Amino acid sequence: MKLLFSLFLLLTNLLSGELINVNFKGLKLKELIDVTSRSINKSILVTDSIEGEVDFISNEPIEKSKLLSILKFSLESNGYKLIESDNILRVVKSDFKVLTPIRKKVVQKQNKIISKTITKNIKKDSRTEVVFLINIEARNLEKILKELIAKREEKITIAIDEEFNSIIIDGSSDEVKNLKTLISKLDIEKKQVYIKANIIELNNNLLQDVGLRFGIFGGKAFSGGLYTFASNLNLGEAIAIDTSSLNIQIPNVSSSIALGASLNLLNKTYALDIISQPSILCINNKQSSIYVGETISIQTGSTTTDGGTTKTNFEREDVGLTLKVKPRVSKENKVLIQIDTILEGIKNENYTNSNPNTSKKELRTTAVVNNGESVILGGLIENKNQKSVEKIPIAGDIPLIGELFKNRLNDVQNKSLVVIITPYVVPINKDLTYIREELSKLKSLEDEFLEKVLLILNAKARAKKGLNSTSEVSENQLTNEEKHKLRMKKYFHIN
Repeated sequence: MKLLFSLFLLLTNLLSGELINVNFKGLKLKELIDVTSRSINKSILVTDSIEGEVDFISNEPIEKSKLLSILKFSLESNGYKLIESDNILRVVKSDFKVLTPIRKKVVQKQNKIISKTITKNIKKDSRTEVVFLINIEARNLEKILKELIAKREEKITIAIDEEFNSIIIDGSSDEVKNLKTLISKLDIEKKQVYIKANIIELNNNLLQDVGLRFGIFGGKAFSGGLYTFASNLNLGEAIAIDTSSLNIQIPNVSSSIALGASLNLLNKTYALDIISQPSILCINNKQSSIYVGETISIQTGSTTTDGGTTKTNFEREDVGLTLKVKPRVSKENKVLIQIDTILEGIKNENYTNSNPNTSKKELRTTAVVNNGESVILGGLIENKNQKSVEKIPIAGDIPLIGELFKNRLNDVQNKSLVVIITPYVVPINKDLTYIREELSKLKSLEDEFLEKVLLILNAKARAKKGLNSTSEVSENQLTNEEKHKLRMKKYFHIN
C-alpha cells in the first residue's frame, strides 16, 4: 500500500508540475525519504537504519518544494535530522536523545502540529481569472471590489479592461471563487422604466367653467378614478368597460382610462391644449431627460466698425420645457420617481429687435407611485400678453388719420402648464415593443370609454329644451372661447 502511495505521489507530481497532493497515514520514514528524493530530484544519503512512521493530511495541494519541509519535521520528531553538505542531503541521528516511552506518546501529537504548521506556512495556490460583465460597467464594479478587498489580509489584485467590459482577478483560489460569486450577484439585468409624459396647457379662464370636477389635478390619479370620473360627469352610474377581450397586462387600468378620457374631454371643450406627449425608456436609478421647445436668437450686443457699419451679435438660447426624471423600482414594483421640471419661455411674444425678455420656472418633487399610476405636476403658471390690431382695409393704412380706423387689442391670458408623468415598469425579458402594444390597447379602451360618455351627454343635452338648435351651430366661425361655451352647453348643460 505504501508503494502504491509512492507511485501515486510521483505520477501526481509529474502531471501537476509545481503542485502535489499529499495525504498519508502510517507511512514509514524510509518510504517518505525515497518519495521526497524523487520529487525534488535530489539524492538523500541514509547511513543508519531508519525507523518510525508519520501521518500527514492536507486539505489542498502543496508546492513540491515544501515536501522537503515535511520530511525535515518528520525526521526531527522521530530523533533524526536532515543536513546538507557539499550539496548532498544526509539523514543522521539527532545530537540529543529522546526517551523511547515519551517519544511514542508524543509522536501523534507532533504529527498533527507539523501538519497544521506546514499548511499554514505554505503559500496558497494563486490563480488569475477574467470575468466578462453583461449588465454592469467594469469601472463601477472595480470601485466596489477594491473597497471590499482593502480590508483583507490576503493580497488580491483587481484590474479592468474597459474595451471588453471585463474584470481581471488575481489571488488565491478561494478568494477568486468568492469574488466571482459576488460579481454574479451584482451583475444582474437592470430593470427598465418606460416614462410617458403628457404636457398640457390649461386656459385658466376657460377652465373655471369646468372646475376640477374630474379629480385629476393636484395629485396622483387614484385607483378608483374611473368611477369618480363617471360620477363627476353626472352620468348616474359608472360605465362598464370590458378589458378582458384585449388581455391588457398593464396595472391600474381603471385609473389610466379615467385620466386619458379626462384629458381628451377637456381638450374637446378647448379648456386645455395637449402640447406634447413625449416618452422615454429609462434605466432603473439612472436620470433621463426630455426636452420640448425651440431655440431662439437673443441679441447680446452690437459693435460699430470704422466704416460706420453696425454689427449685431446674437447667441442661441433654448426656450421650452426640460423634464428630468430618475426612477427607482422597489421589490413590490412601486416606483420612487424624482422629477425636475424647468420651464423657460418668452414673456412678450411680440418682441422686437430680437431681444425678448425670457422667464424661467423650476419645479422639483419626489413621489412614490404604483406601477402605472400617474404623478400630476401643476403650478407652472404663465401670463401671456398677446397684442393684435384690427383695422379697416385701406383706411387703416392712411397716415395720421389711419388710427381712427384701427382697433388695438391687448389679450392677457392666464395659462397653467401641467405635466403628467406615468411610469411603467418593463417586465424582465420584455422590451419596448411590449409596452407600446399594451399602451395601444389602453388607448382603445380610453376611446371606447369617452365615446360612451359623449353619447350619454349628448342624449341628456337633446332632452333639454333649446339645445338642439344651438348644437347645430357651425364651430368653424367661432373663437376658441365661443367654441368652449358651446361645448360646455352641449356636454354639461352650462350656460
